[in-house]
Amino acid sequence: MASDADVDDIVAVSRARNARLQVTGALITSPGRFAQILEGPRAAVDELMDSIRRDPRHAEVEVLLYDAIDGRRFPDWSLAYSGASVFVDGLIRILVERTSPQPDPHHLRRLIDVMRGFAQAPHVAR
Repeated sequence: MASDADVDDIVAVSRARNARLQVTGALITSPGRFAQILEGPRAAVDELMDSIRRDPRHAEVEVLLYDAIDGRRFPDWSLAYSGASVFVDGLIRILVERTSPQPDPHHLRRLIDVMRGFAQAPHVAR
């Protein structure tokens, strides 16, 4: 499990790198779990995912959806992050501990909507 200092470092480095790569998105954490959305040029997202997979602070990285989108959900944030949330643990757990190969679209949309809500909170740095 990543410490608060690890998460703060990950967020700071990610914001700078994402901005440089023209990637936007959001990160949400709960005790022991992370969920992240990355939006941008495919090559840039692939580069970031390779970096995440190599980072020893990350384990069991799983991509739930890798798809082209019509428009960005987080166009104003290089990485929206509002701090840890116990609330989202159940939402993430449902997606991770699923019995089918593909995540349930309803649960995936629900997590994305929650992340968008957190990203719109006034205290979230852009």
